[in-house]
Amino acid sequence: MSDGERMNFCLSDLVPPLRWSDAARITALADRPGLPDAWWRTLPLHRVLAVLDAEALGDLLTELAVDHWPAAAVGDVLPALHVLDPDDADDPQVAIALDRAGSWPGLLALSGRELADQPFIRARPVLTALFSAVFLRMSPEGARQVSPPIPAPVEDPPEEQAAEEEVPEQDPAQQDPDIPELIDAAFGDLDDQTWMVAQNRVFAGEPSDPEQLARLLAVPPDVIHDLDAALRDRLSRWLALPEAKPYNEHLAWLTDTFGVAVPEQRFVTAAEWHERELRSLELPAWRFVLATLPGYRLSGDWIVAGDIEELRERTRSLIASAERPPTVPQALEMIGSLGVRPDVARQWLESVPQLRAQKASQVDPDRQQGGLKDVALTRRCFRQPDGRWWLRVDVSGDHLHGGEVPLPSGFAAYVHLAPGEDRTVRSAAGEVGLSWHARPVLGSLQRILGEVSAEEGSHIFLTLSEEGMLRVRHLPAANGGDQTSRALRLVGYTAPSGTAEQAARVIAARVGLTAPAGRPELLARLRERGDRDLLTLLG
Repeated sequence: MSDGERMNFCLSDLVPPLRWSDAARITALADRPGLPDAWWRTLPLHRVLAVLDAEALGDLLTELAVDHWPAAAVGDVLPALHVLDPDDADDPQVAIALDRAGSWPGLLALSGRELADQPFIRARPVLTALFSAVFLRMSPEGARQVSPPIPAPVEDPPEEQAAEEEVPEQDPAQQDPDIPELIDAAFGDLDDQTWMVAQNRVFAGEPSDPEQLARLLAVPPDVIHDLDAALRDRLSRWLALPEAKPYNEHLAWLTDTFGVAVPEQRFVTAAEWHERELRSLELPAWRFVLATLPGYRLSGDWIVAGDIEELRERTRSLIASAERPPTVPQALEMIGSLGVRPDVARQWLESVPQLRAQKASQVDPDRQQGGLKDVALTRRCFRQPDGRWWLRVDVSGDHLHGGEVPLPSGFAAYVHLAPGEDRTVRSAAGEVGLSWHARPVLGSLQRILGEVSAEEGSHIFLTLSEEGMLRVRHLPAANGGDQTSRALRLVGYTAPSGTAEQAARVIAARVGLTAPAGRPELLARLRERGDRDLLTLLG
């Protein structure tokens, strides 16, 4: 029996971006002969491999990685690569890429886009060889090999791992895998008007205006209000029934597990059935769950008990009231008193604007340190789809001739560089120095700039991976284009710009604003950060 059969994994269990994306809209996944709808999250891998062999599945995943998740590290697309023996990916293209990256972890830290930017490397054959090697180990053809265990991806720092163990391990609803069927049985008889109210108001992320929905259904607004109230009353009565006990136990488990705040994606994946579509309501089950979780609501990327701005203000006040600026570990411990669970505490701190936290370091204790700036408020820093903050560097003649690259203190703090520190980081083109004395700086990028054919006026985006690998993305200087397209390019977005409103939403997300953020909020954030070039283009 192969690993895929023995462990009963489906593809989305092994490929986290499939859980982050609206996979139903990815055409490459749909209409696969011999595979059912939503096969990537419902069909065990051994059954998928009976239809698509390892190489075909590897080729499909390559297409997704390149076309849909180009900024995601290879090892984040398929975390099982971290426990694969590199000898199993015996391919000339992989050998070239491995030589360029310098190590197996370094190779897995590169994104598909970064692989494509490397000289002499053909990204698609490399990715296909890597992904296929993993699937071959899980396929019937690879059953005779000794397969490594497939770990869940570990994203939190080591100091938080012990805290995660405190989370309740067993969801009571796992004892009853038919909760979606329970819901469908209770709400499968809704008439068309009530179903529309359920879709657009009761279970909607952004409820429709009653007057707008009334015009759509050609009824008076009072009818919409009455249907809304009746459906909410029916929901309350169903929750009080004995047959809803397993569901109520699941709600209690969620509250105990996540405390007062949880990232939306963690909530969505808290149970396997959260992502299943309810046939009765034609919406993902997690939306139904959120609507019935007392006091919780979705605000941007977070699900919070109460008002998110109130919790953020309480967080800022708690940190500011400390006798001296707390270290990050101290701050993480402090916000536990607010009900923020340890396993999401760091992520919550990073999401609070205007928060100042002193970073623990090995600097002389008599040396005074100021609070470190929030990276979300740092000029030219942008959060990319991979979840990391990247610094845009506008290439100058000095950079091309080997000059060092000044770093904003907010970004230096984000990559855990402390005042007085010197260290070396790896990159695909060799080692590069990081230091913070008179100011934080990155050493010469001349070799990297030469390899990507950078020119004065072009842009590079920099970040450090969790493994400490310097990741670099190059964008040539824009030739023409309207102001909206040029503004998007400055935040690292190169897809067609669409409408001005769509562009504003993209830029708002990349400077750390949570939805819904309007144009005034975006312009205010850009002024606060000092992004004058973006203000000029969006003005």
